[in-house]
Amino acid sequence: MKNILPLMWVIILMFVISQGVSAKGKKEIPKSEYGSYIVIMDLNPAIAYEGDIKGFKATKPGKNKKINPKSANVRKYTSMLSKTHDAALAKANVKSKDKVHDYGIALNGFSAKMTHEQAVALSSQDGVAKVMPDVLRQKMTDNSPSFLDLGGPAGPWLKGYDGEGIVIGVIDTGIWPEHPSFTDDGSYSTPPILLDDSRPNCEFGNTGHRPDDVAFSCNNKLIGARQMLDTYRLIVGATSDEFDSARDEDGHGTHTSSTSGGNANVPANMLGNDYGLISGIAPRAHIVMYKGLGDLGGFGSDLAAAIDQAVADGVDVINYSIGSSSFAIGPDDVAFLFAENAGVFVATSNGNSGPAPATTGSPASTPWVTSVGASTQNRTYQGSASSVGEWEFFGASITAGTAELALIDSAEAGSELCIPGVLDPVAVAGKIVLCLRGAIARVDKSKAVNIAGGAGMILYNANDDESQVTDSHWVPSVHINNTDGLVIKGYISNDASTAVAQIMGGTYTEIDAPSMAGFSSRGPNLLSGDIIKPDVTAPGVNIIAGQTPASEGRGELFQMISGTSMSSPHVAGLFAMIKQAHPNWSPSTAKSALMTTAYQDVMKEDEATPADAFDMGAGHVNPGGKANKGSIFEPGLAYQAGLFEYAAYSCGAELGIFSPGTCGFLESLGIPTDPANLNLPSIGIANVIGSKTVYRSVTGVAKDSGWRTYSVDVDAPAGYEVSVLPASIKLKSGMSATYAVTITNTASPAGEWAHGSITWRDSNDHYSVYSPIAVKGALFEAPANITGSSETGSASIDVTFGYTGDYTASGYGLTAATVDIDSVVQDPDQIFDPGDTFSNAHAIVVSGAAYLRIAIPGVADPNADLDIFLLDSVGNIVGVSANGGTDELIEMELPGDDTYTLWVHGWSAPGGSTDYELYSWVVPMASGSLTVASAPSSATLGATETIGVDWTGATNGKWHFGVIGHSDAGGLIGATLVEVDNR
Repeated sequence: MKNILPLMWVIILMFVISQGVSAKGKKEIPKSEYGSYIVIMDLNPAIAYEGDIKGFKATKPGKNKKINPKSANVRKYTSMLSKTHDAALAKANVKSKDKVHDYGIALNGFSAKMTHEQAVALSSQDGVAKVMPDVLRQKMTDNSPSFLDLGGPAGPWLKGYDGEGIVIGVIDTGIWPEHPSFTDDGSYSTPPILLDDSRPNCEFGNTGHRPDDVAFSCNNKLIGARQMLDTYRLIVGATSDEFDSARDEDGHGTHTSSTSGGNANVPANMLGNDYGLISGIAPRAHIVMYKGLGDLGGFGSDLAAAIDQAVADGVDVINYSIGSSSFAIGPDDVAFLFAENAGVFVATSNGNSGPAPATTGSPASTPWVTSVGASTQNRTYQGSASSVGEWEFFGASITAGTAELALIDSAEAGSELCIPGVLDPVAVAGKIVLCLRGAIARVDKSKAVNIAGGAGMILYNANDDESQVTDSHWVPSVHINNTDGLVIKGYISNDASTAVAQIMGGTYTEIDAPSMAGFSSRGPNLLSGDIIKPDVTAPGVNIIAGQTPASEGRGELFQMISGTSMSSPHVAGLFAMIKQAHPNWSPSTAKSALMTTAYQDVMKEDEATPADAFDMGAGHVNPGGKANKGSIFEPGLAYQAGLFEYAAYSCGAELGIFSPGTCGFLESLGIPTDPANLNLPSIGIANVIGSKTVYRSVTGVAKDSGWRTYSVDVDAPAGYEVSVLPASIKLKSGMSATYAVTITNTASPAGEWAHGSITWRDSNDHYSVYSPIAVKGALFEAPANITGSSETGSASIDVTFGYTGDYTASGYGLTAATVDIDSVVQDPDQIFDPGDTFSNAHAIVVSGAAYLRIAIPGVADPNADLDIFLLDSVGNIVGVSANGGTDELIEMELPGDDTYTLWVHGWSAPGGSTDYELYSWVVPMASGSLTVASAPSSATLGATETIGVDWTGATNGKWHFGVIGHSDAGGLIGATLVEVDNR
């Protein structure tokens, strides 16, 4: 039962296993640490199914409609999907009781407890697209509405854009339902009904697990709360500190929920201090909580189930303050792709691993979500630490102060990092403790000081790039930078017996803002360098919002914390406001509105250097002021993309999401697969060799129906020329126009990123539509391979240079293949182990080689499946080819001198054994019968030159390879493989 693409215009959700194998199925699956696996099937989920299977009507909702999980067609289709899941499990000898989640709305698949061997067997079945080990992901407001100017004269709140009637789904640690930010005061409209009744929709009151988990009835503000921790409870179990319900024991989910959609004008008191009134960004929105995180994090299988459930429930917006350090595609990435196609706006945190470059992880790295960096707002709470006559340093604090007390370096009290249970109570008692940031949560350090009897804490950063954070500490505390901390450390070391200090408690302080938070993750994007991340930045430092009083038993209802987890719900709230203003806008249109209207007056974490697109994306969200022309509610132009465009991008970026057939179909429709051509409001090109042209389309979204003319302003990246054609466009609302951007490297060094922008402005200057540019030059471009088939021959190679300087082309080889003919037996457990007898070993000696190539061509039996593994003399695996079927290849440029062992593994050997031919080529780093007939002696930036090559002695009946090496003054910069197959 495969989907048929050409007539139905349906995208097949057909995965390719991440190890680079075919959709036939694959075996080299990473072993799950927890014995839990996620299985993605190759039929469409209900949200995208268009009725191409006989007997099952379409379930994809109409434009701007939500899916009804209770409809007969949806239930019939998802029931059929569930049966295919059960059949796949049974075939792999996995018991049905071990299935944990069934996905059918936004994702087609399931999760289950199983052995690694069962997961491997499952992966090879027809209908199974991908098998992934389950992994734990981690969780990654007050003055901010004022800082964003939401309530200003003629601003969005006063115009009525406050999220009224919009449903925000929050996937997080749960929620404290009695919190005043979620009180129903009787003024809320009747909310949408959560149609899916497959699990409790207001899950509180499990007093059997924790007595203080009191019952709660959801209302017109908090309209639902579902616990999604099925895998977590099965593998980890809910501890006595956790609520076995949707109730929040951590505080993170209550904070993000109250930030995105908490009630307006809620009095906030924290640590005994009055912090005035706080409001959520979209204070009239309805909220649904999906508890997908426990104390240890959240399993991907539970989080995918939460996304699936949220789409089934019909939420308008999802906030996902969750992420990972890996950019690898996971089940939540795929579920969000289909959620986007269903019209759900998704905001996610960009990560907290900054300011190092290339630290954005999944799912923020994908283009179909809006990933949000964190930056400061124009206030902080500042305290100080001082020693009279010696030093005084200022830092972040919201605690009370101390009298002058003895001061001790935590390194002299047993733990420089102030690890709980390690600090010496005798040394610490009654003193202020100097603690180094790192390893554990900052608040846990002050808790350790408190437990040891300390009276205060001075927390100093490990480096000056780190932000200073206003945490709710257990003792009077101030957080300072590294340089100041080292001064204090030196002061103590001079005479520890007389060292004293005093902490002054935090007070409200206005500061210049915004600056990027040091922790906010940065680009470039390792998933695809052509996609700029983050998309935007928003307030994420020292945000006051809700807390659960159960957290650490402290009884607080509010907290001030920082992170991209805090900035993401700001954007989720803005999305709710946009959805209210424009119910029919697509997620990409709303994302475009936020990006193109953002402002760029943002500093890096040093508060002095202007931020670039890898820090802030398009800039800081700018929702305030008049909610009319040029605002996020009427940006003038919009960059729009949908499932087909994102799928084509996935194909071009080789993400392994869609099958080759799907990718070919998209190309046949003329949808660009080059990631640089994805129609985003940003322009990223990771490989400019001389010159490159990319294309964008804009659609008019102005409210009036008249013609408007937009002209382009260009701010070219340093070392580049940028031309835009046409330089002006004229269109009405609803019309689209395409333009070309040609970027030419004139002086920028290869390998370095440069930043610029283009801005479209209308003739009346009502609209200013901004797009950031990030480009990186490359040294050169040449074909990866050329072919021939005669004993003597010639060919040409076109090379384009991205630099000016020395250039040399050299020929190595030709080398005829060494052929080994052998037979391998079936491996019963299908797991490669060089210690067993189910793999054959072939020695390959390499000395002074330019290139190593090893191949097993396909065999006659289509059911045979052989894999090859290359190990060095120490036993390290240095190359693997594990394709479905038998057509295996390992290649290495400039392999090290060694005696390698090539293992042929019989994963599937029908009849007990399979014959094969193993071909190997060791191409020496020496001249041979492949020569360079003509080549330039130097390279010129942007120039294309032709290299002429000749060969002789390619014996008939044999398969030959050689290499043309391309070098600059520093050595080899690339190679073109020359294949002459005379078999």
